[in-house]
Amino acid sequence: MARQYTCISGDGHIDLNPDIWRDRVQAKYRDRAPKRVKMPNGSDAVVIDGGKPNTIGITRSVRVAHTDLAKQVPTFETCAGTGSPQQRLEEQVQDGIDCEILFSQITFVLRQTKDDDFYRDCIRAYNEFLGQEYMAPAPDRLVCMGTMPTTGVDDAIKEMAHCAKLGMKGVKLDRYPSGKSYPTAEDDKFWAAAIDMRMALTNHNNGNMGSGKGEPDYLYAKDPGHDVHQKDAFKFFTRFSNDAMTAPLQMAFAGVWDRFPKLEFYWAETMVGWLEYGLWQVDDHYQRYMGMIHDAWGLPKLDRMPSEYIKDRNYWGFLRDPVGVKRRDSIGYDKLMWGTDFAHAASDYPNSQKYVAADFAGVPDNERRALLVDNCVRYFHLND
Repeated sequence: MARQYTCISGDGHIDLNPDIWRDRVQAKYRDRAPKRVKMPNGSDAVVIDGGKPNTIGITRSVRVAHTDLAKQVPTFETCAGTGSPQQRLEEQVQDGIDCEILFSQITFVLRQTKDDDFYRDCIRAYNEFLGQEYMAPAPDRLVCMGTMPTTGVDDAIKEMAHCAKLGMKGVKLDRYPSGKSYPTAEDDKFWAAAIDMRMALTNHNNGNMGSGKGEPDYLYAKDPGHDVHQKDAFKFFTRFSNDAMTAPLQMAFAGVWDRFPKLEFYWAETMVGWLEYGLWQVDDHYQRYMGMIHDAWGLPKLDRMPSEYIKDRNYWGFLRDPVGVKRRDSIGYDKLMWGTDFAHAASDYPNSQKYVAADFAGVPDNERRALLVDNCVRYFHLND
């Protein structure tokens, strides 16, 4: 019988001690596998392959008063959300949550190694741990997103199939399947495979696939030359709004949405109060500048307005965002998913229900249920 949910968080985080899963890494790599180390102030950090320590961070604990965030000494034992799955289930109950869609940021730590074989094996081991151990006590409540490698499309497809076999409902992409910061033709194999496997696709990187950090937003057909002061055409579309539109727009101009009419994507923790203005602005700037961009950069024109692509098959995640709740009609309540961000400092744990009641006051019951339950159930196939 399918589980009956009353409140689902579409955005939760697991920051786990690597010592609990590193024994799943192949023996030949185990000495180099991620491990916990102590920093001089007593806080925990993670090191891979003898590299730079990655601290847990001062925003990782909801148990610390906002005024004391900079004073904390975070460890895996003292921070919320870093314990056993049984502890996590108890924390859900304390916050009035039935289920969480869970994201890991371990990808950015693992990619610090330059050894691709070792990197891929760490990802395999971590996903295996999540699927076989962490989710096992309650797979209908601990819904972990699989971590994807950034070493190429074939590697990403292989690991996505591994995650599906482990019982995961979806995967998180930090870059495009090719490993690039912009879409490529070779990514199409991955999109087709995801549809065939019925795997939910997610991103938890502010709607960004790695562009903007010295890497391009698009592989343009032309160089605009010195006559155009703006070197990246995509900045014309988002400069007065939110860069969370970047990846959906990249995919629109690359023809991804047109080629794959069943493809959908969830962009977690982007917030949604900006959407009303952002959707208007991107269309306005498209009409103003697209002729110039097409001529100078060779960017292809779209068959529809940019906002239509953004509205169509993209889902957006928000935390406490009363403005976004009020403006939900700008994109449709069926495209939005509420979340707690637990166990990070942006969470209102253990008082999430108090703020839900305030922010959702006056929202019709069917729309409230969609934002808190139904959209997640449908997108992540939770009752399949």
